[in-house]
Amino acid sequence: MSNSSDQLEEIKTLISSGSKCLAYSTLLHFQEQSSGDPTSIQALAEISQILLSLIVADISDDDEEIAALALKCLGFMIYHPSLVAVIAVDDANLVIESLVRLITTTKMKSVRNLGVWCISIQQFNAPFLDSHYNSLLQAVVHALDNPIGSLSTTFEAIQALIKLASNLSERMRDSSHLWAPPIYRRLLSFDKKERDMSERCLSKIKPIILPPPLVLSKVLVKDMKQILLTKMKELLNQGMKVQAIHAWGWFIRLLGSYAMKNRQLTNEMLKIPENTFSDLNPQVQIASQFAWEGLIDALIHPPIVACETNASKEEKGVQHLQKSRETSDKIQANGFLKSIRLVMTPLTGIISSKCDISVHSSCLNTWCYLLHKLDTSINDPSVIKLVLEPICEAIFRIGPESKSVSSWNLCLDLLDDFILAKCKEVEYVTSNSASHHLSATKFLWKQYSVKWLPWDICQLDFHLNIIFILIRQASIATVNIEYKSFACDAALRLFLSVLKGVRLELEKPSTNYNDIMLCLGTVLRFIKKICEDVSSEGSDSSDLHHTCLRFIDTVTKELQPATLESPLYKVSLDLKYIDKLQSVNNIRHAKFMDICSIVHMNMVSPVVYLLVAYLCVVFQSTMKTSKTELILQGIHKYFKFLFSSYDPLETLLAMISLLYNYVGPHCLNIWIAIAKGLTDCIDDVKELSLLRMESNSTGFLAICSLLLYPFSVCSCPQKNSASLVSGFSQQPHVSPQRKLDFEHVFEVWKTLYSSLKTSQNVYCSATNSFLEDLYSMLNGCLDEHARMLDGANDLDLSYKDLDLDLLSLYGNVIICFLEENCTSEVGSDKSRHKHIGDCKISSNMNVSLRFASRYLKVLCTKLATEPPTGLLVTSR
Repeated sequence: MSNSSDQLEEIKTLISSGSKCLAYSTLLHFQEQSSGDPTSIQALAEISQILLSLIVADISDDDEEIAALALKCLGFMIYHPSLVAVIAVDDANLVIESLVRLITTTKMKSVRNLGVWCISIQQFNAPFLDSHYNSLLQAVVHALDNPIGSLSTTFEAIQALIKLASNLSERMRDSSHLWAPPIYRRLLSFDKKERDMSERCLSKIKPIILPPPLVLSKVLVKDMKQILLTKMKELLNQGMKVQAIHAWGWFIRLLGSYAMKNRQLTNEMLKIPENTFSDLNPQVQIASQFAWEGLIDALIHPPIVACETNASKEEKGVQHLQKSRETSDKIQANGFLKSIRLVMTPLTGIISSKCDISVHSSCLNTWCYLLHKLDTSINDPSVIKLVLEPICEAIFRIGPESKSVSSWNLCLDLLDDFILAKCKEVEYVTSNSASHHLSATKFLWKQYSVKWLPWDICQLDFHLNIIFILIRQASIATVNIEYKSFACDAALRLFLSVLKGVRLELEKPSTNYNDIMLCLGTVLRFIKKICEDVSSEGSDSSDLHHTCLRFIDTVTKELQPATLESPLYKVSLDLKYIDKLQSVNNIRHAKFMDICSIVHMNMVSPVVYLLVAYLCVVFQSTMKTSKTELILQGIHKYFKFLFSSYDPLETLLAMISLLYNYVGPHCLNIWIAIAKGLTDCIDDVKELSLLRMESNSTGFLAICSLLLYPFSVCSCPQKNSASLVSGFSQQPHVSPQRKLDFEHVFEVWKTLYSSLKTSQNVYCSATNSFLEDLYSMLNGCLDEHARMLDGANDLDLSYKDLDLDLLSLYGNVIICFLEENCTSEVGSDKSRHKHIGDCKISSNMNVSLRFASRYLKVLCTKLATEPPTGLLVTSR
């Protein structure tokens, strides 16, 4: 401590004796060494008052070296917190006044620079600086406007300006018209260093001057008219487009909303980006995108809706005030939408064009910045139509190619978060303290947040239209398989999110009947649209049928049965395929079984609508798509879910009605999948209301009709069935694989029959009637087959081959019946009564034998018509 004090005393003596260069050099060295030594700092603090008076006197010395060394020492004294803390107010006042006087009067550049540097590093508190604000600002502005054009002086002045802005932001904002012009004018300098310094300064103090005070905008307007606009055009003419558009971005920011009050000037300014946006150089286009964010800052200030007062609206004065506010809000909103439209024009054009991927990325970045600046106004339907819809549509129409997949992912994440905002419970408090549910999405490039509010059902069409664009993209034949799959998965992902919101809306107690019908109608129209689009001409639908079925499956599973099967919400069955189906439906089996056919434009429950749409797509897709196996697995799971979760009788009737309109050999795989679904449901649940039925009931006939279906298929002439379902290839020969398929049909038939037999409440008092009705229907099909044999010569070879499969199928069923009855006959009386109650086993046996007899007669006719040869007789 004593050693430090001695050194400082020596320095003081040297200053007093006139050896100032040596003294200040020694002091500067001492300060540098003491920065990490508390003892030395303490010694400096004790003598600071005396040293400050000496230093302040010498900063104005005519000797440049002495003045410079004194200023460096002064800088340390007013920078170190421990030293600043002990400086008296009067001494601090003296320091500031001396520095201001020095900066504004000295002719020595290095001394002025060091004086400004002292201001930029000083650590005086804000209230003290505020008391000297005007003089400090005068000194700094003088340094900015330095007449000799020294870049070093400008640099130090900018640092001092940034320091004052950090301490006195409000005062600096209020006086920005005084200090900002010397900075923004340098943006048009031909000197790169000068331009860079100015831009860095504006970037650092951006929060202070934006949105700009009116007084600053007015000064800028005057500058623009006098010189700046002309200078920007000069830069353009000299090929310095990037520099010109960079400056333009700052100018438009600093004009702010005042730009709209100077439309003539603004229109002239807009010619600058009009020139650069059309430039072929990607760097110029990217710079234009960045500068365009300046226009967003200037124009996008979401309108604040005036809050209603609690005063009585019946009073004339208040009514007039309310009407005036509404008019004002409407005018403000119209102007706001015009500003958005102006901002969006080049962005939409760039996204839709075939430009460099870096330009696309930059454009999306600017777009994300716009979404961020829109705040909660982005949720307004009119804003969504202007901002969100055109960009998403343009990106999705381009296709998920390797260059655009990042853009796709961005839009998908954005839309998904917007859609899911309806299901999130995030609180956001606006400036008027109103509480909203809000979700914020963050993006990769600049981490802009977007404030989503729960969407209204009126926006449901927008979401579904975007999803439909994705589906259409996947239907384009030139898109490769990988991108088709990507587009389909993306569409399904968004659709699932939409359905979550719809379900939430449907389950809200406050949702009225009309809104429920609006939701259901919109979703079903969308399903109809994609179903019809998949089968339309010109679409590559080889894999889209599977995707379409996944959409229907998602609706069925995501929305609640209480809504979808309610008789209150019936909708018109307006599927075009049903209408075409009726015009060619000449099948007699449906009438025979007394099952009501699906009729075009009938009123049905939403779940029946979905089921019919599902089967229409299935019948158009099976046997001609690479995903046939996936589709068949999906049918199995879908109908198992329907039978388990919805009214099984309604499901069964609708399904059977449609199945019998599509009679044809190719339908057997579909029947197998459905039968498996019903079997699994029966085995899992063990008891269905469908199965608790009386003889001759609708459910009773429906069960029989389902079991009869394979025989109806085989009894129908191939030439008729082919006309019902276009696009299915018909095999002219029966292959070994096909024979195996018919064996599989019988196995599934037998499994379903056994499940029905063993399920509760089926085989009680109605057992005889059930079997008699089933046998009667089978006999009817056999009679139909016999009539077909009479005209066999008129039929094609494929039907004759099919005839063999049908006889084999009948034979297996008869064997099943006879084995079952034989087993029952030899059972004990106790077991017999336990299973069939009052029913007579012999009666069942008689029916089985009569059916077997009828079968043998048909078989004999077949053998007489076509005498067997070789191994065929043995195999039969």
